[in-house]
Amino acid sequence: MRKQNRTSSLLLASLFTVLILFLAACVLPPTLPEAAEPDRVLNLETLETETEFGAVQAQRADNSYIGLIEEGRVIGIAFLDEVGADARPDLQDGIVVYLYDRQDLAMMIGEADAQGAAALASTDLSDFDATVKFVMEDDVVTGTVTFPGEQPLSFTAEAATGVGGVYWAHESDEDADIRCDWVVLPDGRQWGCVCVMPPMMPEHPCCQMLLS
Repeated sequence: MRKQNRTSSLLLASLFTVLILFLAACVLPPTLPEAAEPDRVLNLETLETETEFGAVQAQRADNSYIGLIEEGRVIGIAFLDEVGADARPDLQDGIVVYLYDRQDLAMMIGEADAQGAAALASTDLSDFDATVKFVMEDDVVTGTVTFPGEQPLSFTAEAATGVGGVYWAHESDEDADIRCDWVVLPDGRQWGCVCVMPPMMPEHPCCQMLLS
């Protein structure tokens, strides 16, 4: 009799444990993946990043638009002349688009028409092929982006506020030519890349701005 009671008690305890775990799974929110660590982390207080050649000072584009497409994917849009790029005679008001898929980067360079609309494709140096279509307004950019093998995804990139924005750094000396770019969300999450030539080969997407 005691053995039967003990068995029943163990069975009830097991059922109770399963019930608690089931309820916890229903109540607790799912854990979201973190943004991939950028190649070089930008200190948002000093606006410096460390490289093998020492600290590099970054600047923030005066006007930029940033938006989270979905977890791990982010877009940043800025004007070429505000991210230290050389003048492009073929682009009157050139823009650059940084599209991150976790750690991978696709870049687009072009310009919007008189209505602020643009349809751009990723440059040859990008980590992956992508296209973006959008319309620029004073404080927001809306459009769609297409990743390889996927349907277009809608996005909204708002004018940068707080620590959010597109940041860049460029320093040259006799040892190396260094270029860094970041897209930073208002909550401080950041995606970024660095190009150091030499020793890096110019095939890295972050070297695009040094070659444009």
